[in-house]
Amino acid sequence: MKILIRAWLCLWPFFAVVAQAQPTPWTYTKGALRFEWDLLKDDATLITTSGGGVTWRGGLLPSFWIKENNGQLRYLKARVQGALPAFKGNKSEIPLVLEKEGTGTLVLERTAWGIRISRFTIQWLSKAPAIVEMYIGASPVAADGVNVKPVWDRPFLPNWQALGYCVPGAKGGTVQSYFRMWDFGQPDIALGNFGPSMSTPYGAAFPRPVLFTAMGNGNGWICIGAGSVPDGAMTLKIRGTRGCYEYLFREDLWGAPPQNTRTWDDLLRITIDTSAIASFQQYYASFPVDENKKVAPVSSVWNTWGMWRLRKYPIRPIADFMEKMSNEMMVLDDPWEVSQGAGKPNLEKFPDFFADVDHVRRNGTSIGIWETVGWIKDTVAAGLGVNDLIRDAAGKPCLANWNFDPSGEAYFCLDVSSPRTRAFLEERTRSVMRRLKPRLIKLDFGYGMPNPNMGAPKDPRFRGERSSYEMVRLISAAAKSIDPNVIILYYGISPLWAPLVDMISLDDQGDLWYDTKQGHAEWSIWASLLSQQCVAISGSSSYEWRTDDEVLMNTIILGSPGAVLPTELENGAPIPERFLNRRLAVNKWYRRSILWKPVWLNSTAGNMEAPPRLRCWGRSEKDVLTALTLRADVVNTPIENINWTGNWGLISQDEQSVTTTTRLAVIPFSEGKIELPCARKPAQVKRLNMQGTVPADNWSWAAGRLTITVTFAQLDNTAGFLVEI
Repeated sequence: MKILIRAWLCLWPFFAVVAQAQPTPWTYTKGALRFEWDLLKDDATLITTSGGGVTWRGGLLPSFWIKENNGQLRYLKARVQGALPAFKGNKSEIPLVLEKEGTGTLVLERTAWGIRISRFTIQWLSKAPAIVEMYIGASPVAADGVNVKPVWDRPFLPNWQALGYCVPGAKGGTVQSYFRMWDFGQPDIALGNFGPSMSTPYGAAFPRPVLFTAMGNGNGWICIGAGSVPDGAMTLKIRGTRGCYEYLFREDLWGAPPQNTRTWDDLLRITIDTSAIASFQQYYASFPVDENKKVAPVSSVWNTWGMWRLRKYPIRPIADFMEKMSNEMMVLDDPWEVSQGAGKPNLEKFPDFFADVDHVRRNGTSIGIWETVGWIKDTVAAGLGVNDLIRDAAGKPCLANWNFDPSGEAYFCLDVSSPRTRAFLEERTRSVMRRLKPRLIKLDFGYGMPNPNMGAPKDPRFRGERSSYEMVRLISAAAKSIDPNVIILYYGISPLWAPLVDMISLDDQGDLWYDTKQGHAEWSIWASLLSQQCVAISGSSSYEWRTDDEVLMNTIILGSPGAVLPTELENGAPIPERFLNRRLAVNKWYRRSILWKPVWLNSTAGNMEAPPRLRCWGRSEKDVLTALTLRADVVNTPIENINWTGNWGLISQDEQSVTTTTRLAVIPFSEGKIELPCARKPAQVKRLNMQGTVPADNWSWAAGRLTITVTFAQLDNTAGFLVEI
């Protein structure tokens, strides 16, 4: 803490409050925090009103790196035109000018949740130039500035300043979400769908797309996030410890829209609060749930990738294995297709494919199907030509793979602006739905498309983050036209994607490297931001059984169990039942509702003094604590009048709390003892394991307290207990 304070004091000249009051500040206040924006100077600050300290400073007026019609590159910064209009009410229209190239308008609103730039419009005075990049939070380099140049070839620099940044899951292997401003170096952090192709730290799958960042320190944080899906590739760019958003367009390569008027609706939503996660929660609250969204029933999901990634391709043995643990759905992952993106089974690899699918269904298990979002291998078989694909500046089709390694197997990339591509995506999905009747479609590699430096859709309406969004939208709509209850599963936690999907999964946990415990904890915290968005959350798994208990303890709170685990050990030996038991218990007793809120108890979502950490935390549904995870600590302080040793999970089997329900699932994750309130003596306590259910004999009740004890020897043969009162 002393190091942080000392660093903050050294930086204080940058953050000191302006001595003279602004004549026309635009302000927003929440509690002890005040956001002020001097629009004439484009200088915004977040101030703690109690002490006057500034926790964030920077600009918010857009600027552009353009290529003019004469071929010259130029920087244009939007500035207020003339005198500011009087600020009346909660909505203000700010007139702007872009030097001699154009004029514009910025519509700024105060809302119950925060600040909204609801519209930004520019009118070019002559032929529209090509926008190479658009920036929020950048300003020209001062002519009299010190000649210090970070890795940067532009006549402007980022200007956001804060001691701390929080970008959920920005770094994987091992995971990190909080950063001091000097921790970054000079990175580009992809906030959307282009992590592998353009981000400095490798970024794929969960939690992207994110499309927001929090900045601040102590009790003052600001979240700046997209209000609509950006038409450029959105990146947090750090140079010289300062940040900005870059939206990569490269219209100098792919062409600009012909209109002289350009509008960005709902450009930014800005929220402030006393912590990073609280500012995120305010941001999510700005996207109310669509009341017309049809919610698909959730399921516990077992994925074949746990074995198929090892180049072992059974179907029936996996199905028989997972059914022992009461999994409700089996997802057939890559490479079930004859070629990537074909939507037809590989009958050479799986000669009994349809019989195997029937076998799975006969046992009462549903089927799910993996589908790539934007990659395809065999364009001829798909009836697609060069004009239906993303192409580079030379007109040659772009190829992609998971890490953009030119020596690896790669795939063509679909241009969603092509009518034939759109028709192919829809018909492929409808054909899969009719032929295989899956209950779930797992969408993958929306994050694996070429970035705009490499290639872009022909139609500007579908460029940037909108490319993958539109493909997911088309696939989702096509699937639901056949079965409205089909589950669409994806990865990203952006609330802008929530209307398209039914479930997100915490994959790929291989990105967590050797620290699944901490990594899954952080991912679970960020996934909980979707808990009020009508999206189910699958806790998934790592690839190793030895880490599974930590994953399952978090899954009890998140909701839906998922797995990409192998069905055998590395040496081919069977999986020990001590691992299978906990999976069985969570699959039997997980909560199926998808609207809930996290209860942090003695856990923390992190700050600038410590990373996120999950100890004990809970799940609240309509203000009722319906699930609880208890982890052993140095000193266990009673929670909800519960005393315990070891690690436990509690799941109510009705709509009552874990301390008042008449049916309570109790799952031990280690040896230990738990004592909890229980008004009446239970009618019975059943012990569940892989062999079935028997009456339990290791419990007692006295004076309104139920006690269950599990020894190390008993743990191997115990999945959990069902207490019936």
